[in-house]
Amino acid sequence: MDSNFSYWRMVIIGVLSLLLIVAISFFFYFEHIYFNYNPKEATFSKLENIRNKKKAKVIRYLDQQKERGIKVCQNSDIKDYFKKLLYLYSNHGYGGIEYAIIESVVNKLFVIELDKFYDLLFIDAEGDVFFSVKKEDDFLGNIHEERFNGVSLFEKIRKIQTRETEFVDYEYYSISDEPASFFITPVLKADKIQGYIVLQLPINDINCILTERQGLGRTGEVYLVNYNQLMITQSRFVEDNTILTKQIDTEAVRNAILEKRGNKIIKDYRDKRVFSSYEQFDYEGTEWIIVAEIDEDEVITEIYLSREKELFNKVTDYLSKYSYQNDIQKVFGKEWKQKNSSVKVDFKEFQKSKNGQSLYTEGIATCTAMTIGYPGKFGYLLHITPTDGSYRNVGFLTRLLLRDSYTDFVERVMSGICRYDILQCEKSQLRIGLMATHDDSFKNIIRKLTEHGVELSQIKVLYKKNYQKVDVVFDYRNDQVWSLWGGKGFKMVYTDEYENAPDIGELIKKLSNYNRV
Repeated sequence: MDSNFSYWRMVIIGVLSLLLIVAISFFFYFEHIYFNYNPKEATFSKLENIRNKKKAKVIRYLDQQKERGIKVCQNSDIKDYFKKLLYLYSNHGYGGIEYAIIESVVNKLFVIELDKFYDLLFIDAEGDVFFSVKKEDDFLGNIHEERFNGVSLFEKIRKIQTRETEFVDYEYYSISDEPASFFITPVLKADKIQGYIVLQLPINDINCILTERQGLGRTGEVYLVNYNQLMITQSRFVEDNTILTKQIDTEAVRNAILEKRGNKIIKDYRDKRVFSSYEQFDYEGTEWIIVAEIDEDEVITEIYLSREKELFNKVTDYLSKYSYQNDIQKVFGKEWKQKNSSVKVDFKEFQKSKNGQSLYTEGIATCTAMTIGYPGKFGYLLHITPTDGSYRNVGFLTRLLLRDSYTDFVERVMSGICRYDILQCEKSQLRIGLMATHDDSFKNIIRKLTEHGVELSQIKVLYKKNYQKVDVVFDYRNDQVWSLWGGKGFKMVYTDEYENAPDIGELIKKLSNYNRV
């Protein structure tokens, strides 16, 4: 009997587990189909969902801290400590053994019960700060002093009317030299205010909630903006501090003030086109705007990756028939290599330049030329051969046969750039060019680049299948690539076709359903 029961229990558990796996798989499959069918609507839906979850987390966190603070403030022991210290301070001033003993007890309670808070202040009805855990410059001061004019915490207490706990929005609190918000709880005796217990809450945990990037891809971020249109969380794209220092005057913020919530493709505070989902909401009388955004470039890249085979064929077909503009021309003189201190990149080689030198390579026929540059800072020129992992026919067995002849230049160079040459936030500054008379390497190179966080809008391709070879000169300082197709040597005219060529992101917009939905 027991064995039969165990058997059927295992069967039921197995069936339920299978159904759960099927349901999860169906969900992700449906999400994939929805994105392919209507990428704009799917992206806004995703951002809206993330925005709502982040907002709920922020409110829940603040409510939890408020509840903990109120619980401690209503604790009879804390009230007794407040009243004893107030009595000692009013009659004897600060100091003495009894004062020190009570301070020590309150400090221990603060560490145990209020670990999320930065400081605890006791303030009497006249405005004297007679207790502080941190004992900074506000301690033993009076909130009515001129030096505290304009400090939101003290301005709030000066005007306070209610007997309930009040919230003070995040601002730069110069006394602690950091952003802070506050909960103010009045201490009453026979309905008369004896003073206030103030809890100082740092921005750290709120910032962690907003900057956690699960589901936000390579360029997504969620941030809070206050009523002064100042960012109150850290930007993922700015190395310097943005908390209460970065003004956000974007269409999303302006629309949130007028319309409360919405979704729109706009230019963000970096002047980049983004999908933006925004909402104005209230917390304890404080108006905030929460914004969830992701770069349009990343969305375009994801459209391509989700339909790679179909769209790659469309792109190469389009480029093979594309009429590159070549109205900008440059004639290199006989001694141009020496005069320009140019560096030659030989067959199956790559070179880096960061001292203003131009790079050049010759005879790209079955090979592929690739430029990677950060305009004005550095540039790489790669002469990639058919024994490189970028070529479509180089599989695992081929690698074994090639052994030392096998290369993977794109992976090697991009790993080095990401590790040594740039910060993460600078990756979008890279400009990449591919030049070849065939498309055998393009697909794998594009995939490798996207795996390193490069967007399609950063990549340009010069593809001329009716020519036998191409020679390339790369001037990273001015982000210029000069190409000579099917000529003999460097005595002929080079054209700046790279400048006028469309980037792959533009082509995906044109060739997919992006602009039709």
